[in-house]
Amino acid sequence: MKILYYGDLIDVTLKREEILDIESLKIGDLKNLLSERYPKIKESFLKDEIRIIVNGRDYSFTGGDETLLSKGYEIALFSPVGGG
Repeated sequence: MKILYYGDLIDVTLKREEILDIESLKIGDLKNLLSERYPKIKESFLKDEIRIIVNGRDYSFTGGDETLLSKGYEIALFSPVGGG
C-alpha cells in the first residue's frame, strides 16, 4: 500500500510517500505502526488531528480505525492546518 504525506507530515517523515509491503491491516494498526516509526506524529493521531483518506474517501466514513486496508490501497495523510 502507498502512504502519501502532506503538509507538516513531510517534515516529520522526511518523505512525501512510502510503500508498505503489508498484505492488510486496520487503520488503527497503521496509526500504531507509523507512530512507532515517526514518534512526532503519535500525539496528532491521539488527538485525531490527522485527516486520513483511503482511496479518495475519508476513513471516518469507511469504518474508522476498524477500516481494513489491503495491498494496493492508497492512503493520504494530511496534517492539521493552522490559520491566522
